[in-house]
Amino acid sequence: MDNNPWGQWTRADTFSIGMDRTVSNGTGYSGQYPSAIAAQYESISSTPDDLLLWFHHVPYTHVLKNGKTVIQHFYDAHYSGAETAATFPKQWSALKGLIDDQRYKEMLFRLEYQAGHAIVWRDSIVQFYHNISGIADSAGRVGHHPWRIEAEDMATLHRYKITGVNPFQAASGLRIVQTIDNSTAAYVETTLDYPEGVYDIAVAYYDLYEGEASYKLLLNGKVLGSWTGDLENKLGYTLTRGIDGHSATRVTFNGVSVKKGDVVRVETIPNGRETAPLDYIAVLPPGVVD
Repeated sequence: MDNNPWGQWTRADTFSIGMDRTVSNGTGYSGQYPSAIAAQYESISSTPDDLLLWFHHVPYTHVLKNGKTVIQHFYDAHYSGAETAATFPKQWSALKGLIDDQRYKEMLFRLEYQAGHAIVWRDSIVQFYHNISGIADSAGRVGHHPWRIEAEDMATLHRYKITGVNPFQAASGLRIVQTIDNSTAAYVETTLDYPEGVYDIAVAYYDLYEGEASYKLLLNGKVLGSWTGDLENKLGYTLTRGIDGHSATRVTFNGVSVKKGDVVRVETIPNGRETAPLDYIAVLPPGVVD
């Protein structure tokens, strides 16, 4: 991502993107290849689409060989990637009973985590480039989430406060909520306004490694599930201490019967530096990845 402490990976600005490595106008690194290949990479017209931004700086509106603009390719590729990642847990579930239970559960957890995190990064990336370029997604997806309820917009925020997040694109709606201290139980609550049906309910939150907050999802007072913010233990590696794209994740509860007017609630107990940060709840019809 650009505008970060380590430099700008894609040299993105308001109008254009890509690293110019040409001999004629850039760093000259394209000239390190054998002459025939160097000549190919020196020209925008003969550079393959998948290497274009590695060798050239072009407008977001530059049309690729596949007929899409660069910016639309960004949007489409990231939405397609998240949709593909969402299929992996179901594919793995077909192996239940065919391999040992421990291996099955551990891998299923990781695939479910990765499916949720693919949505987190999809949103972060498309929001960043949408913001910097000002160019709309032709499919109308970026920034449009009809199945989400932003935590900051919920009817009740009990012992929660609305805050920003850095970078801003790491939060849906660009804001989050977190508890007012690091020790007192809190909750968010709101009334659902969706047609009666069976939905998957996802809760987007931030899992920091310096703390293990507790979460509980309820519908009309009935507990649908609970979890702890301890991904560093389950995944086997350390996450970040900050509220950002690295700590952002989701947990999903499948096959929930919902009626218009039902009350959804997330109860939390913060712990350590983990102030039970919440981003949104998504009430998803079958097959919707949002």
